[in-house]
Amino acid sequence: DLGDRMARVVFDNPTARNAMSPGMMSDLAQIVERLASTETAVVLLSGAGPRAFCSGGDLRSVAAHLMEPENAAGMCAVMTDVLERMSQLPAVILAAVEGAALGGGAEILTAVDGVVAAKSARIGFIHGTLGVSPGWGGGGRLVRRVGSRRALQILSRARRMTAEEAAHVGMVDAISEDGQAVAAAEAWAEEICRNPTPAVQGAVRLVRAHRDQPDVAGAVERSVFGELWGGPAHKAALQRILKK
Repeated sequence: DLGDRMARVVFDNPTARNAMSPGMMSDLAQIVERLASTETAVVLLSGAGPRAFCSGGDLRSVAAHLMEPENAAGMCAVMTDVLERMSQLPAVILAAVEGAALGGGAEILTAVDGVVAAKSARIGFIHGTLGVSPGWGGGGRLVRRVGSRRALQILSRARRMTAEEAAHVGMVDAISEDGQAVAAAEAWAEEICRNPTPAVQGAVRLVRAHRDQPDVAGAVERSVFGELWGGPAHKAALQRILKK
């Protein structure tokens, strides 16, 4: 759903708790590519149904197609690239978590700007229990999100965190009642969308720059301000103020 202000991305694989099949990975890559060129202020990620946000890779289809080392390396490269590009989109990326966000599903949450989790949600970097490690770039993003000491604790213990525990470590921004995570994330998105899209995208650009390119972030911030000052949205806002 690529609306003018908000795009929705739903992980929909109910027989596998919304785990990602190779086809879903390809679809996500195409969606991210499309979103990069849209005038979208917010992207909202969610899972189909109440049981799961995303349970990582679909083990049945992954086992059938990707067990060879070269194929597994290809999947890692594709998903790392997709999630990195998603984290760079010129929009605020929100996630609504009902049920489980496990393995790669937890890695997806490291690539977004805001997470709303239902009270009963469980977020787990459970890779260690499967004898593997994060493969979609989530390890590095987790370190940047929560710090190296906390990231090592999370990865080595491989626990399923409650929503409250995930909020405590910085992985969740807001907690909703069960069944209300999407509605709470929509309310957050609607608040963002009250502001002109160019201003939202400008804020995203300067924050992304300070996060990823600190050496040039000041120049980016000045450039964004210069582009927005005197622009259509700025002029319209001034006119509304002057009419009061």
